[in-house]
Amino acid sequence: MAYDEFAEEQAPEGVVLFGMTLSPSVLAVLLAAAGLGLSVWLGIKYVKPSLDESAALKQEIAEKEAQLKQQGEIQKQIDEAQVKLDEAKVIQNNVLGMFSDPENLTTLALDLDRELNNRNAQLTTESIQDRLASCPTYVKANYAQIDEEVEGFFARAKLTKFEPKATDGSSSSSTPTGTITPDGYEMVADGSLGPDANNQVKRQQYDVALEGNFDRTLLTLRRLEQLQPLLLISDFKAEVPSRPILVDARGPLANCQPETRINTSFTLTAILPLSPEELAQMAAPAEGEGTEGQEGEAAPQ
Repeated sequence: MAYDEFAEEQAPEGVVLFGMTLSPSVLAVLLAAAGLGLSVWLGIKYVKPSLDESAALKQEIAEKEAQLKQQGEIQKQIDEAQVKLDEAKVIQNNVLGMFSDPENLTTLALDLDRELNNRNAQLTTESIQDRLASCPTYVKANYAQIDEEVEGFFARAKLTKFEPKATDGSSSSSTPTGTITPDGYEMVADGSLGPDANNQVKRQQYDVALEGNFDRTLLTLRRLEQLQPLLLISDFKAEVPSRPILVDARGPLANCQPETRINTSFTLTAILPLSPEELAQMAAPAEGEGTEGQEGEAAPQ
């Protein structure tokens, strides 16, 4: 038997499809192509939507993370702003604490008089006798009479004048230049505290006069600065009046003379902050003027 006849005889029969006989090799190719098409179809049908959904979820996650990060930055900015606000409030309270308190101004004269009396309390009987140690015996024995005749052997501190300066300009020291607030204080508008303080603070001025020796006067002025935070002294004047002289047969007594008295006068100015209501009232006219201006411009049209 010939080889071709043997091969033909041994060859498997193919598959008949649509009247065509497909050999195993052709059938394998067709099956492979069908498998590839099926995989493509499955990929389009199921895998691609999953991939698209996964990409969308990743995008959403990224956006959420960005939003959280942005919210964190916003919260950080809010926290920083709150810290600055708290610091500003502390500074504001410290600044306001530097101003005089209207309630304390009502007792300012009493506080000053009490301070002067405290200085006089140092003149005890024992201290007077010690300071008269260099005086003749007759001066020590008659000290009370001599003290009365010379109107104070030792210059006791005394408040001789404390009067609020008239806000209508009738005071001889100066004439108020600012408007008067409803509570009776004068609005600072003369630039005496700097241009930035104009119409931002108010003041109350007093005409003050006191007498005493140099040391007590100096200590009293220093203490006055502590009674109220913002008390300004201006128009300061000091005079030394003539004093009597004690003499004996040999002339003026050495180291035994009435103490030199100093009379001082000045203007005492208390600086007060404007209240929130006063600040609002000041802002209201400016807004009203702006409205009137707009109405005035609209009328000609």
